[in-house]
Amino acid sequence: MLDQTFVRKGAIARLRRSPLGPHLDHFATSLHHTGYAPSSIQRFLCAAEQFAHWLHGHGYSVYEMDEDLVREYRSGLTRHRGGNLPKAAQGLGHLVRFLQQRGVTHLRQDRLAISPLEQCLSGYDAHLEHVAGLAPSTRQGYRHLIGCFLTDCFGTEPLDWSALTATQITAFVSREAARRRNTGRKQPAVALRSFLRFLVFRGDIRPGLEAAAPSPPQWKYASLPSRLTPEEVERVLTVYHDARAINVRNRAILFCLARLGLRAQDVVSLCFEDIDWADGRLALRPGKTHRARHVPLPHDVGQALVAYIHNGRPQSASRQVFVHSRAPFRSLTRAAVGAIVRQAFTRAGILVPPGIASHIFRHTVASQMVNHGASFKDVADVLGHQSIETTGIYAKLDLEALAAVALPWGGGAL
Repeated sequence: MLDQTFVRKGAIARLRRSPLGPHLDHFATSLHHTGYAPSSIQRFLCAAEQFAHWLHGHGYSVYEMDEDLVREYRSGLTRHRGGNLPKAAQGLGHLVRFLQQRGVTHLRQDRLAISPLEQCLSGYDAHLEHVAGLAPSTRQGYRHLIGCFLTDCFGTEPLDWSALTATQITAFVSREAARRRNTGRKQPAVALRSFLRFLVFRGDIRPGLEAAAPSPPQWKYASLPSRLTPEEVERVLTVYHDARAINVRNRAILFCLARLGLRAQDVVSLCFEDIDWADGRLALRPGKTHRARHVPLPHDVGQALVAYIHNGRPQSASRQVFVHSRAPFRSLTRAAVGAIVRQAFTRAGILVPPGIASHIFRHTVASQMVNHGASFKDVADVLGHQSIETTGIYAKLDLEALAAVALPWGGGAL
C-alpha cells in the first residue's frame, strides 16, 4: 500500500526502515478502507514515523505505544494558531487503535499495576453489565459517580469498607443531587445504593447501609412534559433542506425522531437489515427496555431514508445506516445525534430546555397521539415503554378532557 500512496521511492524506503516499518503497509491499507484520502494517509504515515522515532529516543518500544504516550508526545508539540494539531500529531489515535486491534502493543511495565480503586470499579462495572444488565451509558455514569464517592471517602488511602459511614453516604448524595436538575437529581442516590448493594453481594459490608442514600423528592406530575407544536416540528424538518450529503443525512435523522418518537440510541443502532421495505416497518433492537419491537415506517420517513442511502451515505463497511460524513465512516453516536438536533433547533429559532435535545420529539409524538384519542397502551407500544406508568405522564396532556372533569373554582373571581 505504501507504493500506491507515495511517489518518491526514498520516502517509501525511509518509512519501511523506521521502527514501525513492518506495520505501516497494513496501517495504510486500513486507512484506505476506512475512507481516508491519499493526502490524509500520507500525513498519518509521516506522523507515525516521527512518533516512532520519539518513542525510541525516550526509551520506549513502539510495542508499548498507548494513548498516554500519545498525549505526552502531543504536549511537547507546538499547536497551530486556533489550537489545531500540527501534522506530526495527526492520526496517532488511529495508529494506536490499529496496533491494539492487531495485538501488536502491550501494556508498559509501569501500567501493569492496577490500583485497588480501579479494580473495585472494574468489578462493579462488570456487575452492572452482567448481573444488572444496564446499558453502557448508564454504567458509565454510575462508574463516574462511584469513583468520585470513593475518592471523596478514602482519597489515596486503601479502601477500608469498615470505615464507611452513613454520614459520608448522605453528605455525598446530598451534595451531588444539589448540582443536578429535574430527574437527574435522583441519579447519585440510585447509583450509590446500587454500589452498596454490590458490596453487600460481595460480602464486604452488611445489608442496610444503602438506606443512608436519601432520595430527593420528585413530583412526577408537577409539570407538563416539554413538547413542540406541529408548526415547530415542520419548521425543524425544513432546516436541512439542501442536497448536501451531510444535510440529507441530518434530515433523515430528524424524520426518524419527529415522526416515530425514536430514542437517539434507536437511531444510531438502526441497521440495513432492520428496515423491512416490503411491509413498511422498522425493527428496533433491544435498548433501554431490553425489548425488541417494530414500528410502522411512514412514507415520508421512508423517502428521507432512501434519499440518504442513495445520495448521501458514503461507502462504509458499517451495517448501521447512519455514519459520519467524513472519514473514518463509522456509525454515529448518541452525542452526535444530539448535536444535530440542537443545531436544527438553533437554525429554526426554537428554544428548548437544556438536556433533552432529541428526547423532546418523543414527548411531542406522545402528546399528538394522546390529543388525537390514542390509548395509553398504544402510546406505550409506539414509544417502547416497559411500564404503562411511564406513559402516565402524558395523561395531563389531554387538556380538553381534563377541563371537562375539573371541579369549579370556589374562591370567587380572580
